[in-house]
Amino acid sequence: MNEYNCCGVLVHARPGSAKAVAAGLEALAGVQVHASERDRLVVTIEDHPGRSCIETISQLHAIPGVLSASLVYQHSEPDQPEPESAT
Repeated sequence: MNEYNCCGVLVHARPGSAKAVAAGLEALAGVQVHASERDRLVVTIEDHPGRSCIETISQLHAIPGVLSASLVYQHSEPDQPEPESAT
């Protein structure tokens, strides 16, 4: 069974580098920046073919200007509902 999986991540950027960090984050498949304030970015990550959320979170640390990336939320559910069994 396939699952839909998404994570909420708080990214702390080096002071003054939030715009560059946001661009680097959004260049990664499945990553979207929702808000940025005082070098903190609110990010969601969705699984995509060939890469899980946790693998993408690991990649965030390699983006220049990223000081930390903390998982704050995770949700998964079946991609498609299970068929109801006949009783």
